[in-house]
Amino acid sequence: MDQSVKRSAKTIWTDRQENDLNYAVQVSRVILRMIGVWPISKIASNAERIAIRLLNVSCYLLFAFILVPGLLLIFLKERDLKRRVRLLGPLLNCLIGCVKYSLLVCNEKKIQACLEQVRQDWQHIDNWDDRKVMLSKAKMGRKLALFSAAFMFIGGLSYRTIVPLSKGRMLTPMNSTVRALACPSYFVKFDEQASPTYEIVFTLQFFAGLITYSVTSGAAGLAAFLIMHVCGQLAILIGKFQRLNNMPQPEDRAVATLLADIVEHQIKIRSFLKQVEEALRYIWLVEIMGSTLLLCLVEYYVIMEWEGSDFTATLTMFVMLTSFTFSIFTVCYVGQLLTDQSVKVGLMTSTTNWYRLPHKRARALILIMAISNIPTKISAGRLIEMSLPTFSNVSIEVYRPRPQQQIKNPSRFFVDR
Repeated sequence: MDQSVKRSAKTIWTDRQENDLNYAVQVSRVILRMIGVWPISKIASNAERIAIRLLNVSCYLLFAFILVPGLLLIFLKERDLKRRVRLLGPLLNCLIGCVKYSLLVCNEKKIQACLEQVRQDWQHIDNWDDRKVMLSKAKMGRKLALFSAAFMFIGGLSYRTIVPLSKGRMLTPMNSTVRALACPSYFVKFDEQASPTYEIVFTLQFFAGLITYSVTSGAAGLAAFLIMHVCGQLAILIGKFQRLNNMPQPEDRAVATLLADIVEHQIKIRSFLKQVEEALRYIWLVEIMGSTLLLCLVEYYVIMEWEGSDFTATLTMFVMLTSFTFSIFTVCYVGQLLTDQSVKVGLMTSTTNWYRLPHKRARALILIMAISNIPTKISAGRLIEMSLPTFSNVSIEVYRPRPQQQIKNPSRFFVDR
């Protein structure tokens, strides 16, 4: 009877851990699986693998459907510089999405290894307090993923649907009527304005945009999930130090066992963080640099639409501006949370009651303190540190007002007057 009770309790605890893991990763998994870049399970059937590869090919074809006609329009048909700049934004957004999509596909095995390590960490939780800590960090990562997806899909899909439909039929200088597209294109062999060609092109551009925004929001959600998992592991490490401090009578064997557990846990965290950075660092680099360029272009588009008194397009551009800003904020914010959590670990090790420990065991804390007092940081491509100061620098450069005119020699200006 006791064995069956223990077995049922263990089964309930395992099911609860599995539900917690599914809750934490649900947003990113749904988005990335929809576009075929969620890592394929080892037990997946051949039919499922073939279906995912066909989905990858379809996504690349949709990317090409935006890029190739758009480039043909810019270089073969369009001569006005302002119009070229206006057409550059959707093409650049699509190109950035295609690059991030390719990086997700190429790093599939590395991402799979990270997810497997996360699963093992959840399965090895045997303490209720540790589970609460992990779940609180998972909820924060889930909220960040949801906010990123909401801003990106609302702004992006509004640009793909509401903006072109609100313009209606327009009269060109050549006295011909055209209908607007989200991504103006030039098809050499057929006219995209004729029905039903226009409807087909409009629909394919919508799905291409859906894939582009899914890549951006899915990558941001995956980064938030993995880094918040590291933050949860660091919080568990702080709990281990607190248990070391709260020992009423620190015996040599108990202290040695707990210190060994702390060292092993710390090594595992740093190894996992290195694994995550190797899998996602170039995706983060493309995200930060690409979103910064898109922010500059969208600001220019806001000014253009404002001058044209197009309220719907201006509002949509403002939403796009917010979505790209929040996309950069998400990856920088989780990087800052990781650094702050590692600083808390260093502070905890420095305030440990080492004088209560046995003499030999207290000396073992020296190396632990030395390692813990080095703040943990992540970088985008080993070039850009992901932190709130980085986000502030990007925001200041993008949003700060520029003077319209600079007078090189003010004294000469006043003399001439």
